[in-house]
Amino acid sequence: MAGFYTALIGTPPTIQWPALSPPCTDVRRSSFSVKNHRGPRLSSVNKERLKYIPQGGSWRDIPHNLLPEGMKKAKRSDHTKRYGRSRPDALSCTILTKCDIHWGAYIHPVQDRAFTVREAARLQSFPDSFEFFGSMTEQFVQVGNAVPPMLAYAIAMQIRSVAGSHLSLVA
Repeated sequence: MAGFYTALIGTPPTIQWPALSPPCTDVRRSSFSVKNHRGPRLSSVNKERLKYIPQGGSWRDIPHNLLPEGMKKAKRSDHTKRYGRSRPDALSCTILTKCDIHWGAYIHPVQDRAFTVREAARLQSFPDSFEFFGSMTEQFVQVGNAVPPMLAYAIAMQIRSVAGSHLSLVA
């Protein structure tokens, strides 16, 4: 893609992204309690399925007799993230508007449960002091539809550096 860009427009601009503090410390700053730390209730059959999925595993680790009917006919190369268990040392799955274990790698890496709203929000870089309102479904939608705050900040800082010092950002 860079070669195509260079041929059409010229040398691509160099972007200096601002140094950001480590996400784990940044999202926990100024927080005295953790809100929205509840996840969806799972059926007994889903709880049983989770017992078979290791870190980095997926629906392919579940015994055939416990698979949902639609998954029993699926190719093993299809739906690679469904019933996925995250790994603490790897990238997370894209946060959608519902962290449903049937649709992605939204199973906690150590505990047999789905991600909570707060865990999804932390992956999106929301500080713990930010509170989501509405039903749990509405809260997951808010997290999934959001531009991650740290990404928005980095973009704003880059725009500010290009646009000049006459712009100021509200902190």
